[in-house]
Amino acid sequence: MRKTVRLFSEVGPEERLGAAIAQLPASARRALAMVADREDLPLTAGTWRSDDGGCLVANVVRVLAVDAERDQRTLDLRILELMPELSSLDLNRLIVAWDEAATQEGRTSDGALRRLLRGALTRAGVAAETPPRRAPSMREPAAPAVR
Repeated sequence: MRKTVRLFSEVGPEERLGAAIAQLPASARRALAMVADREDLPLTAGTWRSDDGGCLVANVVRVLAVDAERDQRTLDLRILELMPELSSLDLNRLIVAWDEAATQEGRTSDGALRRLLRGALTRAGVAAETPPRRAPSMREPAAPAVR
């Protein structure tokens, strides 16, 4: 008798989400990086909310759409129109990976979900939209004073 093993049972949440993100078109990866950087857009998982915020797809729509609040179509139709290169299968895989990774990790707060998304983006090879600020090191010469 053959033993059935669940796919991804040994895969961590960031790795799982990173693998799903890596398969997305470049424009979708960039949009997710923008969402990760926009701390004014709260993140949730395991729920499909409207434009009032939270769901990963709603946040991508809010980042990309100029007039997102007045559009009455469902989020899935709106994101597929905003990103014609994204297939509904890509979108489904992303949503499932996001919800499963968040559940597996037990992450529910905005900060924890944002760290999960940023870690997954890093694993997928997506550069941050805003480069991290670094303090000048002791070895770097100070900028000359302007007189």
